Amino acid sequence: MSPDPHGLDLTRQPLRFLAAYWTAWQGLSGQVQAALEREHGLNLRAFLILSHVQAGPLTPSDLARSLDLPRYEVARALRQLQDAGALTHEPQPGDARRRALHVTPAGQQLWHAAMQTLQRATQPALNRLGPHLNAVTAGLEALTIPDPTPEATA
Repeated sequence: MSPDPHGLDLTRQPLRFLAAYWTAWQGLSGQVQAALEREHGLNLRAFLILSHVQAGPLTPSDLARSLDLPRYEVARALRQLQDAGALTHEPQPGDARRRALHVTPAGQQLWHAAMQTLQRATQPALNRLGPHLNAVTAGLEALTIPDPTPEATA
């Protein structure tokens, strides 16, 4: 490989990390997205939202915050899931102004079936990580923790 005429070395960190992350995300998410759409009529975002609601009732605002998504994107996915009969949107006990999302029995079935599809679609890639899977996952999770140093906010 000849050196870049601009002095850019694509094999040095952090560019190497970002390129590997991007390539892994594009490959895996594309495979998962295609399988979920083909087999269940879901996109990856809707599946992740259904997963979060599956864990317990949440408000749309809670989902937007926890998934770091704009509320309009959450609303679009919620419409898709509600149209599919996977979710209901009901007033919260004790606060009629707030509405919580609940998974329906059909939504539970959809989630379980989609989860099997997700496992099939990701298993070959995850197998390649072997015993490093948990360390790689923990490393990516560590990247989501805000840096408390003052320089990080400057």
